[in-house]
Amino acid sequence: MAELDHWHPVLFADALGSKPAPVRVCEHELVLFRASNGKASLGALADVCPHRGMRLSEGRVEGGRLVCPYHGWSFAPDGEGKSPATPAARPCADAFDVVERFGLIWIKRRGSPVVFPTIDVSGYHLIGKTRHRAEAPLEVTLDNFIEVEHTPEVHALLGYPRERMAEVTCEVTSTDTSVRVVNEGPQKALPRPLYSLLQIEPGDTFVDDWTTWFSPVYTIYDQYWFDPATRQRRPNALRIVVFFVPVTAERTDIFALSYALVAPWERYGLNAFTYLLTRAFVVMELRRDVTLLGKLADKRPELRGRTLSRFDKPLGLARKRIETIYRGRG
Repeated sequence: MAELDHWHPVLFADALGSKPAPVRVCEHELVLFRASNGKASLGALADVCPHRGMRLSEGRVEGGRLVCPYHGWSFAPDGEGKSPATPAARPCADAFDVVERFGLIWIKRRGSPVVFPTIDVSGYHLIGKTRHRAEAPLEVTLDNFIEVEHTPEVHALLGYPRERMAEVTCEVTSTDTSVRVVNEGPQKALPRPLYSLLQIEPGDTFVDDWTTWFSPVYTIYDQYWFDPATRQRRPNALRIVVFFVPVTAERTDIFALSYALVAPWERYGLNAFTYLLTRAFVVMELRRDVTLLGKLADKRPELRGRTLSRFDKPLGLARKRIETIYRGRG
């Protein structure tokens, strides 16, 4: 599968301890393990022993090797195997490239020449990382995250009011490798305390500016507010990086890294509470998206025959790049 030629986040780094961990990505079952305490000693193998088909994730790590619990065969991070009963044997398990970055563990097919995805969060502070599973195919899951017409009904805080959706502008541009969407319109009403904590005002304009890339499939969102009269930007802003990882043809994992700018009033000690609150509502909004996707009556990725709106132009553009870049077809 060409999909495995791209770097995919598959597990939070702090979820991998001394025991091996099974993961599933693009219909493939893998096992992750730490050969030692260092980041450079990660292993990612096919979760099946080449001897008699035992799940290696049921085994243990011993002497920097993953030991199969069936016959004691062991494997190094590069897949090189040993058989205690037949020392001359040279078994080999399928190995994958694996790295730990941004608090996540990433894998790709061994030797694939693709570069690691670019994630620029300079000037931002991490406020949270979360993982959700959508019961929907990759394309259908991505659809939800690259249009804002659903925000009045689905989102509680980030988005636009239904009665003013006609005022929201949507500018779509694309390159051979990306699709960018810039949405601008009135922020929906928020609970009064949130205005002070986010340093915004009622009536502010909300900008949701995102770019989707396709090696792997991920979207970087820049979300901020400005005074509609002066177009002066408010000091607070969010940068949310969301990776869409197919588990199977019908399920997609969503890994989200949320960042916020440091507000000028940090010295007053309010930022920690604001960060916690911001992280909580970002997680809440993601959960609402995932819940909605699970309730779709028709989850087929096919767009032909559907009635689309002016906000849906990115859907077709994204599908073309998923096919050509991510799946390598054409």
